[in-house]
Amino acid sequence: MHKNNNNEIVTLFTYRYLLNEPQPPHDFKQDIEDLRVFPERLEISHVDEWRSYIRRYINRKKLSDAELETLTKRLDIPEISEEFQYLKSILITALKINDSPEIKVINTPLKAYLNKLIKM
Repeated sequence: MHKNNNNEIVTLFTYRYLLNEPQPPHDFKQDIEDLRVFPERLEISHVDEWRSYIRRYINRKKLSDAELETLTKRLDIPEISEEFQYLKSILITALKINDSPEIKVINTPLKAYLNKLIKM
């Protein structure tokens, strides 16, 4: 990925975090934490899912650009900021792993089995 693309991903992540409405069984925060083990999911599925989720949310709630901007002020709340920074650090690490030519994702038997289960 390129630097500009990474910036876009961080922006998408930020809005996806701010617009999050828990909808079981989907757990956005767990998806981010899972990037520590499966960083490739960021490119494979998460970015497209985030774009789609953000578009649907904005259309459903009929949010203006100004309303979206005011959402970012929620990041000034200490509890929200702390959680956001934690999840963002995981995202940044996944981006670095995916961008690195020296790091390869090892497909262990357990990982292959888990990926097979996920695709079912």
